[in-house]
Amino acid sequence: MVELTRPRLELAVRHQQAGRLREAVTIYQELLQASPGDADLMQRLGVALAQSGLHAQGAQWLSRSLQLSPKRPGVLLNLARAWLALGRAEDALRCCDEAIALDGAVPQGHRLRGSSLAALDRAQEALAHLGHAVRLAPSDAGALVELGVLLAAGDRLADAMACFERAIALDPQQTPAHHNLGLLAAQQGDHERALQSFDRALALEPRNANLHSNRGASLRALGRLAEALQSHSRAVAIEPGNGQMLRNRAVLHLLLQQYPAAIKDYRDAGAILGEQPRDLIGLGAALLALDRHAEALAPLEKAAALLPDEIESHIQRGVALLRLERHAEAVASFDRALAIERRTSVLNNRGVALAALGRSEEALQSFIESAAHDGGIADTHTNMGVVFKSLGDYRQAGLQFDRALSIKHDDAAANFESAFLHLTLGRFRQGWPQYEARFRVPALRIAQRNFHAPRWLGKESVAGKTLLVHAEQGLGDTIQFARYVPLLRERGAAVVFEVMPSLQALMGSLPGEPRIIARGDAPPPLDFHSPLLSLPLAFDTQLATVPHSTPYLAAEPERTAFWTQQLRGLSGLRVGLAWQGNAQVERLIWARGRSMPLSVLAPLAAVAGVNLVSLQKGPGAEQLLTVPFRDRIVDLGTEFDGGADAFLDCAAVMANLDLVITTDTSIAHLAGALGRPVWVALNSAADWRWLLDRTDSPWYPSMRLFRQPDRLQGWEPVIAELSNALGALATPP
Repeated sequence: MVELTRPRLELAVRHQQAGRLREAVTIYQELLQASPGDADLMQRLGVALAQSGLHAQGAQWLSRSLQLSPKRPGVLLNLARAWLALGRAEDALRCCDEAIALDGAVPQGHRLRGSSLAALDRAQEALAHLGHAVRLAPSDAGALVELGVLLAAGDRLADAMACFERAIALDPQQTPAHHNLGLLAAQQGDHERALQSFDRALALEPRNANLHSNRGASLRALGRLAEALQSHSRAVAIEPGNGQMLRNRAVLHLLLQQYPAAIKDYRDAGAILGEQPRDLIGLGAALLALDRHAEALAPLEKAAALLPDEIESHIQRGVALLRLERHAEAVASFDRALAIERRTSVLNNRGVALAALGRSEEALQSFIESAAHDGGIADTHTNMGVVFKSLGDYRQAGLQFDRALSIKHDDAAANFESAFLHLTLGRFRQGWPQYEARFRVPALRIAQRNFHAPRWLGKESVAGKTLLVHAEQGLGDTIQFARYVPLLRERGAAVVFEVMPSLQALMGSLPGEPRIIARGDAPPPLDFHSPLLSLPLAFDTQLATVPHSTPYLAAEPERTAFWTQQLRGLSGLRVGLAWQGNAQVERLIWARGRSMPLSVLAPLAAVAGVNLVSLQKGPGAEQLLTVPFRDRIVDLGTEFDGGADAFLDCAAVMANLDLVITTDTSIAHLAGALGRPVWVALNSAADWRWLLDRTDSPWYPSMRLFRQPDRLQGWEPVIAELSNALGALATPP
């Protein structure tokens, strides 16, 4: 019987030694059926099962083997390995103690006892036994690696590194030695050396996810982000269900501004690991970068609740609230962040939120403190300049814009705001070139467009050339600067003028019969193109050379006749009113406060001999239903609010009015372009185009300006001045 089984046993051993564990296990099981009480076969089967990863089954067979034949150090140590793999360190330690008691000179006994003690957090005892194991078997590379890991954990870094290097010298194929040497080098900040070790380890184990992940961490530390992302992606490909590796890749996607991919990885990691505060912060930051502000707020609020002392959650939450225009809440969030740490960017954002709340003095203090931190950043000085400008302190505003540009000479926002200041002060030669920075200001979202034709900057002759002029900003801007289109025609250009659909019909009345197309229509073949608001630069427009010939737009005769009939019953002075502009534009700090509520215009309704006619469309028109003097204002009804022809109706109605009174809206520009008498109510920090302190406009000869003397006084002084002037006009001497 023994002679018959020996070849099978030898075959099983060869399979096991070659790593063909399934085949070895099958033969051991077959042999045990024939010899069920063979303790040696049991221990061989137990070892093979444990090597296959079936540690629990392996431990069962090893235990049965010891029951039949106890006091065998080798079997006890194999059982200790199985218990360690199962996390049963106390059982493993018991086996090691028994094995060492039987044979204290067995190196593996001390090595395994050291590993068991380490698993039980008994570090000093573990070090002693692993050190003894190395002394007993100085050529055991594995024992050296385990000793090195324990030494590193105890901050004995030089000794740990020596262990790893000695292990590699003994066995260059020792993957854990290379890996741990790399981790130690990374811990010490030597990421180049760490990369070398990780690469050597990966050459031995190319499908080790942890190695790829750690390699990615070192590449990230070296600023090689694209390569780092590749390493983290390989780690995820090997272990797609590993939440930590998904989290690591999410961070790289975020750093590389690959926001949709970052969002997916953060969410996938959260599904595996649960919602972790720092992942929620990363998720919120990625959503913010995509302007998904409301979506970003939810994870950021969770992060702030879970980790209240983590500054980044409060910072990002504040930014989300700021962009959602929940300014008071944003200030509170920034204050919470500042209580943790005073940071320049947080103070700057806090100042922006305070300025939006009209708390200008507090905003300035926040900006000043921000600037005191290492001189601040360009944004801080730009924002400070905007607040100074809103307060009418143009000298300080200019100093702050200059300071911002000294920090970052090509800063888009600083150049843009500086342009506004120069233009406000009538310094057009400095202002127009800086105004080109508008295309680089993200908040404005004015896209640089490519028409497969060069931009016209005023230097080339356009005679006989086709030039596309494209409107780029608001309706009022388009109406104001449309005056340049006929000037191009005078230079011999064939002009194609691209405008918003709502202005297409109106712009058809421009002199020179330019071709008017709606935004989105395909232009013809071009020689040049120009953004509309770049034409003052191209024409080198100075204050004294503003093209001010009006009217340059005209109302349709048929439509004018229609509204003549509709308004025929109005006697006395006919005065059109508009009080609210584009709410989206007025969210920007430099445009805030342009509009007024209709209710403050009550004194105008009390002027004798005046018929007020509403020219208000869209938002703001609903106020007609609630003001006490609604019966004193003519509502032109649905005929006036007529879709694409709305501006044609407005122009035709204005042709039947004696005067238009408006805030800084497109209505003001339309009346001026038509050459109609128009009075414009301006707040104390009026837009650049109205210049400073003037009651007239170089852009519109028929315009009169009424200025708010001080923002703190509100609109009352302006309305009083308007009312007196209107009374004088309605009852001339």
